[in-house]
Amino acid sequence: MNARKPNIPPSTSPLAQPVLTPNLDRLRVGENSQNQEERPGLQPSRPGRTRGGRKPPPAAADAIPTTIRFDTTESAEIDLFVLTLREEAYRRHLDKAEVFRELIRLAMEHEPTRRALVKRLR
Repeated sequence: MNARKPNIPPSTSPLAQPVLTPNLDRLRVGENSQNQEERPGLQPSRPGRTRGGRKPPPAAADAIPTTIRFDTTESAEIDLFVLTLREEAYRRHLDKAEVFRELIRLAMEHEPTRRALVKRLR
């Protein structure tokens, strides 16, 4: 009997050894790993670390509410920027209030940032 064997590539054969590839980057929504650009230099956060920044947000009872108003276009741009920061910081959650708190602290502590802010406000 001269039966023809199907042409099955070795990687899909149940007897073939699995080929493992390293997971170098997290998938983004709507993309697969082949379409993502390489992003060297970004390291995932340390195990057990839950928040970035140096100071946790105040408890609700101790917090002083502050409102910042944006138009719809600017609000959408800020939302996208915060999502980008969250991804680059390898954070599971990052809200706008935390970003604004850290920006204010950065301007208070980093003189070039403070000067740039003063220049924009003039």
